[in-house]
Amino acid sequence: MKDKISLLFAVGALAFAGFMLASGFYIYLIACTSWKEVAPQFLSGRVLGALFISVSSSFIVGILALVAGVPFAYFLAYGDFRFKSTLETLMVDLPQTFPPVTVGLVYLILLGSRSPVNIAFTFTAVVIAKFYVSSPFMVGFAARRFREVKARGLDLIARSLGADTRQLLFRIIIPLSRRDLLAGFSLTWARAMGELGATMVFAGIIPWRTEVIPTLVYSVSQTEPNTAIAAAVVAETLSIAALISLRRGVREKR
Repeated sequence: MKDKISLLFAVGALAFAGFMLASGFYIYLIACTSWKEVAPQFLSGRVLGALFISVSSSFIVGILALVAGVPFAYFLAYGDFRFKSTLETLMVDLPQTFPPVTVGLVYLILLGSRSPVNIAFTFTAVVIAKFYVSSPFMVGFAARRFREVKARGLDLIARSLGADTRQLLFRIIIPLSRRDLLAGFSLTWARAMGELGATMVFAGIIPWRTEVIPTLVYSVSQTEPNTAIAAAVVAETLSIAALISLRRGVREKR
């Protein structure tokens, strides 16, 4: 019985791995089989424009998530107040599961033509849409690491030696958390690169203004498949690179 269960689990694991790997890497096979048609599209103006907006906006989102997420993560790790777990759920878990198109609609109503501040269909709208769905990854990584530092009692030792909050943060907590912060930045950047729904609704699909790689793939997948394939390959390659840096970021020191 034990051998049968092991065999069943092995078959299930292989089937799952095969499905996931085929789904993730099949785009490279498609690109190779149509290389003569796809290759010129890597340097097409529309792909380069979408790539520039995707990378730049995602980088800005990563920086903003770092600047805003570290203080909030410290607040979650070291604060002592009621409903802290509920607040963390609303700030970290909910944005990761909230429908992105709904987020885009909220921002379109809140910051669109119906509001005094109309920033819809601008580069700023791209950044805002990406920030909501991506920044929680930074907060999650930082808060978990800050709690680990707290559990080791290093903050109490530092306090007993006269360290204030600034010294505690910049001499102990952040240096000990730099790998996790790098991992959080990488995952935030990768998530921002892949964001579609909120960006499409709030920022639109305007080439060289608000069009990012995911919205480009969406808009030309039926009419210009070679352009869509090239854009998809670029997006996946960059995501893989970001995730490799993520793995390195969370690797423990040897």
